[in-house]
Amino acid sequence: MNEDVFKIRRKELNKLKNLYKNMPKDKLKINEDLMKRAVFMQEKLAEMEQRIDSDGLLVSMPQGNYSIDRAHPLISQYNAMVKNYTTIIKQLNEVVPAADADKAGEALLQFAIKKPKGKQQA
Repeated sequence: MNEDVFKIRRKELNKLKNLYKNMPKDKLKINEDLMKRAVFMQEKLAEMEQRIDSDGLLVSMPQGNYSIDRAHPLISQYNAMVKNYTTIIKQLNEVVPAADADKAGEALLQFAIKKPKGKQQA
């Protein structure tokens, strides 16, 4: 893995850990892998979004003398990853105390919709 990617992921993981800083320490250790997966998914979702935006939702697929339009090949992977990302966030929110979950949920919304730093727009 590229050193810059590692630094970005570590920074994003620290932000996510900060959102869940009130999680019981024993639970935090257990859920750290989930947080790493969430950071990875956020990065990959942003990459897929950029590619889908640049290519369009429909792509042309050659079929001999003609071509047909079909859904972008990344759409199914994107949708599956969004579902998995949402499940991870829900699991993390269930571990924190209720008052903290509301705060973390709001902050996570901001975390999830921001583009990771270091990504170049195509």
